[in-house]
Amino acid sequence: MKNQTPPSRKKYKEKESSWPGWFYILVGLAIFFAVLYFGELIIRYLQPPEISPSPGVVVSPEEEREEILPAGEEEVVLYFSNPDFTALVGEKRKIKKDSKWMERIIEELLKGPRDRSLYNPIPPSTRLNAVFLEGDIAYVDLSAEMAKNQSGGTSQELLSVYAIIDTLTAFPEIKKVKILIDGEEIPTLCGHIDISQPLERDEKLIAKVQ
Repeated sequence: MKNQTPPSRKKYKEKESSWPGWFYILVGLAIFFAVLYFGELIIRYLQPPEISPSPGVVVSPEEEREEILPAGEEEVVLYFSNPDFTALVGEKRKIKKDSKWMERIIEELLKGPRDRSLYNPIPPSTRLNAVFLEGDIAYVDLSAEMAKNQSGGTSQELLSVYAIIDTLTAFPEIKKVKILIDGEEIPTLCGHIDISQPLERDEKLIAKVQ
C-alpha cells in the first residue's frame, strides 16, 4: 500500500501553499497606500506656503503692480511749479544711486518736467557747477543764470529755491540746502528770498506728487 498523507497534514500543506499569495497582495496594497500618503506629504512640504494679507489689510492693485527697481536705482521726487506758480508739484523719476547721485538729481531738475502742464521755476540756461555734502548740509553751486534770468517776481524766486531744497531734503542725510552762485554766497537771487543761510524743507509749498 502506498503511504497516504494524513488529512491534517494535507490541510496544513494547502494552507502553507496558499498563504504566500495573500501575503504579497496585502504587502503590495500596504506599499501602494504608503506611497500615496507619503507622496502627498512630500508635495505639500515642497509647495511654497501661500502668503495672504493680514486681516484688515487691503493690498491695492497699485501695490501689487509696484515696479521693482533694478539694483542701484532709486525713485526720487522732483519738484516743479504748477501753472500759476503758487505751489510745487512732485514728479517721480528714477536715478542711479551712486557717488554722483546728487548731481544726477539736480541735472534732472534743470531738464524740467515731463508733464507739459507743469513749469520749471528754475530759470532757463541755469547750469550746475557743483553739488556737495558737508555734514547734513547740501551745497548747490549754480551758474549766474539762476540769478540774472529770474523774472523778478517773488513767486518764481521762491519756487526756484524750494524746488531744489524740497527735492534734496527728501533724503534723510540732507537736512538743509545752501545755494551758491558761481561759487559765491549771495543774499538773494533777485531781492525777495534770503539765501544767505542754509534753508530747511518747506512742505507747505508742496501741492501734490504725481
